[in-house]
Amino acid sequence: MTTKLIRLARGALHATLVLAVVATSLPAAAGNWGARREFREGMREIARERREMRREILSSGSRAEARREYREGMREIARERREMRREVRREVRYGRWDRDRDRRGDIVAGVVLGAVIAAAVRGSTPPPPAPGLCWYWSDSYQENGYWDRCGAY
Repeated sequence: MTTKLIRLARGALHATLVLAVVATSLPAAAGNWGARREFREGMREIARERREMRREILSSGSRAEARREYREGMREIARERREMRREVRREVRYGRWDRDRDRRGDIVAGVVLGAVIAAAVRGSTPPPPAPGLCWYWSDSYQENGYWDRCGAY
């Protein structure tokens, strides 16, 4: 009884230590929390400024007024770009900033999904290529087989 408890406690300790080592070896996600969102919003704002600038130019009365509207619009766009850059720089953290998130979970999920599909497919017979043919397994693991005529010759 005591040896079983000791083994159980030792196993729990080993599992805890392994989990602690794995957890500390994984890098902390220092992603760009909202940098891409800020960039997209800034680009939308710049597009809005450009539309507004075109509208102002088209509705202007003279060439000088159109030129003035163009310059003012370009100044607004430059201001917006500077502000966008500042916002994005504030959002970017040091580290692997070019990724949204860690991809290990996606890879593990893909491997698990592949294993589940392989387990489900294993042992299922493929559709017959012609009428009157039956599938016969050539091994006990149901991995390999062959098509042959159904019934006796």
